[in-house]
Amino acid sequence: MIVLQTPESGVFESAFFVLRRDNQSVGHDDMIAEANRIIGNGARVRRRARRMPERLLIFLLGVAFGVGIFTLIYFLRQI
Repeated sequence: MIVLQTPESGVFESAFFVLRRDNQSVGHDDMIAEANRIIGNGARVRRRARRMPERLLIFLLGVAFGVGIFTLIYFLRQI
C-alpha cells in the first residue's frame, strides 16, 4: 500500500493506493510515478465538472427559443 499525504489539498488529507498482488516487480519510484499519474487524471475530471455554466447557458437558450416559438405562434393565431 502507498499512502500519499496531501497537505496542500483543501479536500483530501491522504490518498491510499493498494497494490496488485500479481505485480510485485515494480520499483518504489515506479509506484510513486503511477500514483501521481492517477492523481493527475483525477484533476482532469475535476476540470470537466466545471462545465455547468455552459450547460446552463445552453438550457437558457433553449428556453428562450421555446418562448420565441410560442410567442410567434400566438401572434400568428391572432391574425
